[in-house]
Amino acid sequence: MNRIHKSILFLFLLVFCLSFFDFSCQQKQARSFACAGFQDTILHKFVYKTTDVPAAPVGGLESLNKLIAKNLKPDSNDFGTKIVAFVVEPNGAIDGERLLNDPSGSDDLLSKQILNISRKVKWKPGICNGEKVPFLYRLPLIIDPGE
Repeated sequence: MNRIHKSILFLFLLVFCLSFFDFSCQQKQARSFACAGFQDTILHKFVYKTTDVPAAPVGGLESLNKLIAKNLKPDSNDFGTKIVAFVVEPNGAIDGERLLNDPSGSDDLLSKQILNISRKVKWKPGICNGEKVPFLYRLPLIIDPGE
C-alpha cells in the first residue's frame, strides 16, 4: 500500500470513529431531555413531571383503581372530573398532596379521601437517567352522579 492510500484509509477510519462518537453523544443528550420538571412551590424543591420511567403504584394502575372503587364514598355533591396530585419521592413515599381540579366545589372532601387511599398503596418512584427522582403524579378521577 502506498502512502496516499494509507492516508486516505486513516482519514476514513478517523471520520468513521468520530461519527460514531458523535452519534452516541446525541443519543445520551436525547435521553437527558426526556426528563423534565419544575421547581415545586409547595415542597420548595425540583420535581420531575416527565421521566424515563414514571412513578407507578406497585401492582399497577388496575390495583389502585380497584382500591379506590372499593373505598371511595362520594356524596350527591361530588361529580365531574377531580384531579389530585402528589409527589412520589425517591423512596416511594407520598408528599406534597394537592387538589388540581374539583368542579363540584365540595371543598375537596372527596379529594382527601382519594389522597388517603393513595397513601395506602406502595409506590415505585420515577426514574431519570437511572436514578430515582421525585415525580409529580396526577391522578384524575371521573365521578358520575348517575352511577
